[in-house]
Amino acid sequence: MPEIPEMETYKNYLQLSVLDKRIVGTEITRARSTNVPTDEFVRWVQDTSIEQVLRYGKYLILALSSGKALCAHMMLDGRMYYEVAGEPVELPGRSHIRLKFADHSILHFCDLRLGYLKLLAPSQVDAIKEGLGLDPLDAEFSLAAFLNILSGKRGMIKPLLMDQKNISGIGNAYSNEILFAAGILPERKTPTLTDGERDRLYGVIPDLLQQAIAKGGYIEEPFASWDKLSGGMIPYFKVYDRTGQPCLQCGEPIKQKTVGGRNAYYCLTCQH
Repeated sequence: MPEIPEMETYKNYLQLSVLDKRIVGTEITRARSTNVPTDEFVRWVQDTSIEQVLRYGKYLILALSSGKALCAHMMLDGRMYYEVAGEPVELPGRSHIRLKFADHSILHFCDLRLGYLKLLAPSQVDAIKEGLGLDPLDAEFSLAAFLNILSGKRGMIKPLLMDQKNISGIGNAYSNEILFAAGILPERKTPTLTDGERDRLYGVIPDLLQQAIAKGGYIEEPFASWDKLSGGMIPYFKVYDRTGQPCLQCGEPIKQKTVGGRNAYYCLTCQH
């Protein structure tokens, strides 16, 4: 599932590609990929322009000139693709929703079997934002705020990092990488973390996410024909999806087990 680096990459590309462009055509081939009837979706989206592209955790918000907004959540398999007129097209999946622009470019939302593109009122967008924890890339994500999030928690640290009500935007891949970088095992109970470990974990979170953004995240499928960045983080993963491979720090094999219902990857030598 795309996490902060992948959705931030999408956000940056959308700001470059579709900001202020007028939508002249809308096609929906899978009605369940949105939340309103097709005719209502078209009525509010057609002949509007995208005025802002925002990210809240794993959600992308496309604010429209009509006063409504489009909320995209990719879930497991959803992808976006920006088709430029006259350029070769290799869609990353089946196009379920298409936004066509006045310059003949097309924004495809593909494989939205679990993901969606919802039409929302401003109050509904506010409700999404209010239901999320702090974004680790926001200025409000201070050491004091992070320690407050940890305060009183009794469970394991990996599920805590992935709980969107605690911290928004971190999922399975980066929670594994963050804990490895901080030298903390995913099953550690939060109260057992020392002050030094808490401080180190706080520092690792935004730093690792920013590194992943700079490398293009882990979605391999490009956003457009000119996108040479997406997926660039994959070779830099230290533990995620590397079961049995040697740890890049000590050489011991990377372990894998289920923690909090999700796959955890870790090194028993480098993490404690």
